[in-house]
Amino acid sequence: MDFYGDGEGWRFAVRAESPGQVLAAKCWVACLSVRRRAFRIVDLAVDSFNYVDGVFDAAGLTGIELGTNMRIRRQGQVVTVDALNNRYGALWTHREASIPSVCIKPANKIAIS
Repeated sequence: MDFYGDGEGWRFAVRAESPGQVLAAKCWVACLSVRRRAFRIVDLAVDSFNYVDGVFDAAGLTGIELGTNMRIRRQGQVVTVDALNNRYGALWTHREASIPSVCIKPANKIAIS
């Protein structure tokens, strides 16, 4: 399952290869969206996707009339959770939920209605 994000104008996707990696993939998308320049994911990419970036005024380009809007075709990288964890360390580790023994002991003299 791919989770898409963008950071500083570049789009990317983080691929969860198992249901247990879904939360880690979402954490990576959030982290990469905020600190995109801190991570180099181009060489970790296992796949790519094409997208059309928004409209921008092309007046500064030679040979194009003033006021002409352009759409730019770009390519985003798809990286796996495992590749990100191996390179940068795991952001999220699965921990077993532990219930304190205080919560397990029954309360005395309390009527539950």
